[in-house]
Amino acid sequence: MEDKFILIRKGLQKEVLFLGLKARYINHCIYIGLGVLSLGFILSMVIPTFMALVVTTCALLSMFAILLFHSRTYGARGFIKKMADASRPDKIKISRSYKNMPLWKG
Repeated sequence: MEDKFILIRKGLQKEVLFLGLKARYINHCIYIGLGVLSLGFILSMVIPTFMALVVTTCALLSMFAILLFHSRTYGARGFIKKMADASRPDKIKISRSYKNMPLWKG
């Protein structure tokens, strides 16, 4: 019987990168970018097309810059962890005094 070797690709554990954006920020970029483009189409019906193009381009570039900053600063999942840490309470309020609390004796 012949020995069969299975080729294991080396790049499977690497992060997904696209234009400097990591993992989840790519999805955010796509969704927010589509929203900004649809806003640009709606604006082109109300204001002159050139002004709508300038506003849309500025919004897309600023959105990409913000997402790129968060991607480089916090990593693939770091921004979600930062938001979770920010939502934690600073203090815990105790309604009773310590004297009335039961103590466990081991």
